[in-house]
Amino acid sequence: MIAVESLHRHFGGFRAVDGASLRIRDGSITGLIGPNGAGKTTLFNVIAGVLKPTSGKVTMAGEDITGLPPHELFHKGLLRTFQIAHEFSSMTVRENLMVVPGHQAGETLWNAWFRRALIAQEEVALRKKADDVLEFLTIDHLKDEKAGNLSGGQKKLLE
Repeated sequence: MIAVESLHRHFGGFRAVDGASLRIRDGSITGLIGPNGAGKTTLFNVIAGVLKPTSGKVTMAGEDITGLPPHELFHKGLLRTFQIAHEFSSMTVRENLMVVPGHQAGETLWNAWFRRALIAQEEVALRKKADDVLEFLTIDHLKDEKAGNLSGGQKKLLE
């Protein structure tokens, strides 16, 4: 669960987020609705570590993650997405997910030439993880479809 408690983010005298509190259950897809200028993007940026809060607390699974940078939050399983989905349209849905993790074994010339078994082993694990994510998102039936053929909503899920 992600919990936000009395979160504040000020820019000088402007209070972009002023005492926000919310809880997001594990495994849920949650939306935040409000008018332009209400502080939604700022709230997401503080939760995702893009901005540091003026005060307040963010926890994930009971661990205080307040103010951690985005790369550390990514490794804990928290990632901020954007409003416009960008996919590799000529790759399959599964392949789009498999290229997400950085520092893959096949990215180095040495490994590509001399450690093919390691690369193959990592690819099996990445394929399994991608399939698990697609099943969670209930779009596993589209795993072999070209990502460019997905609907806007499906592309957003893929993102």
